Amino acid sequence: MDPLQSTLHGVDRTKRIVLSIVLATIAFTVVLALFLQRAPAPVAPAPAPVPESEPALPPILVEAGTENAPGPPTGLRDWIAPEELAAREAARLAEELRAKSRDAFARGIAAQKSGDHAAAIAAYREALTIDAGMAGAWTNLALALDATGNSAEGLEAARKAVSLPAMKDAKRRAHAMHTVGHLALKKGARDEAVAAFEEALRADARQAAAALELAALWNSEGKPEKALAALVVAKEAGAESAAVYTALAIHWWNAGDIAKAQSNADDALHINPNEIEAKAILGWCCLAQKRWGDAAQRIDEVVRARPNDADLQAALGFAYDKLGRHQDAIAAFDRAIALAPAHPSAHAQRGVALEATGDVQRARLAYEIAAKSGSSESVAASQMKLAVVAYKDKRWADARTLAEAAIAADPKSVQARYVLGLACFALGDRKCAGEQEYQLTLLDAQRAADLRKLISEE
Repeated sequence: MDPLQSTLHGVDRTKRIVLSIVLATIAFTVVLALFLQRAPAPVAPAPAPVPESEPALPPILVEAGTENAPGPPTGLRDWIAPEELAAREAARLAEELRAKSRDAFARGIAAQKSGDHAAAIAAYREALTIDAGMAGAWTNLALALDATGNSAEGLEAARKAVSLPAMKDAKRRAHAMHTVGHLALKKGARDEAVAAFEEALRADARQAAAALELAALWNSEGKPEKALAALVVAKEAGAESAAVYTALAIHWWNAGDIAKAQSNADDALHINPNEIEAKAILGWCCLAQKRWGDAAQRIDEVVRARPNDADLQAALGFAYDKLGRHQDAIAAFDRAIALAPAHPSAHAQRGVALEATGDVQRARLAYEIAAKSGSSESVAASQMKLAVVAYKDKRWADARTLAEAAIAADPKSVQARYVLGLACFALGDRKCAGEQEYQLTLLDAQRAADLRKLISEE
């Protein structure tokens, strides 16, 4: 290669190098510009914290109960509205008052159960001063006031109870209305009492106490059918009350329906095996059914619980006499007479038991006492027995007079007509004797035949 060519070749090489540098510089500048456009803006550095001085001594511990300033916590003040804070404070205070009223109410109940009615009244009034809408406190206050003889104020308290919103509850309303009825009846407000009892049963027909008191009211007024209706309402509503079933048993016993009386008495004892009145009704039912052994057993059980019941003593004596236990019967009749000297049947039945032991003289005295005082049936039975004694003593006129008196008390007395026929025949009054034979034909054909035979043999 000649020098010229070498020079040109060197120049071209230099140009190429310079051009490469220029192009590289341009490319770097473009890339840098693009990078700077995408990069985030620079962030200023955070200021350095100011150092705090070290405490000379450690802080003391916070005592329990002093950790919070008065009022709600700061956090609550920051994000709960003041009116909401006021509502919460009011709710807290209201709950405190409710707790105090409930405590007073509980103290009233405890005092009332222990018989301290004065303390109960004070406690209930304390509860009502805090919460006048406490219906139960008004009702219990009414009963406590009544127990201290202040029935009028008690009635006003009971009326207040039924006017409160809590009385929308059926069971509460029934109890409160029964209380109104009970106190109204004691104050002589009969119509208000009836209305209250009926309202109690409308609110809750299972309110047995109201049904029983209403039934007792109707019975006292001679309206047993209305009494029965009140009891049936409670029974059919499902009132599991031994007292209701016992009251039904007594109703049916008085009505003469022995089967229903026995059934309801059995139901009462199923609920409460210690229901003494139901046991007594079962004893009477056994007597009516001539189940003398069962009657004696049941009535003896009742008599042990109620030894001062003259009627039960007389019933026990009757059962014993039918069982042939005449001495036991006489002892029972003696106890009945000691309890009720003018008992309507004990004297006559005692006479029968004495006669069965052969003590005719004492039997006659018992019949004479019974003939002067007693029920119509007892008088008739005693006069008939005395007529028999007089006939045996051949005191025909006395026998006739006594038999006629017995028939006047009980025209269907077969024994009295038989003795009257015998006495008339002995006195020579064949017309009277024939009349008694005719009447006996209508009542007892066998006795009529016996009298006819005796008359014909004379």
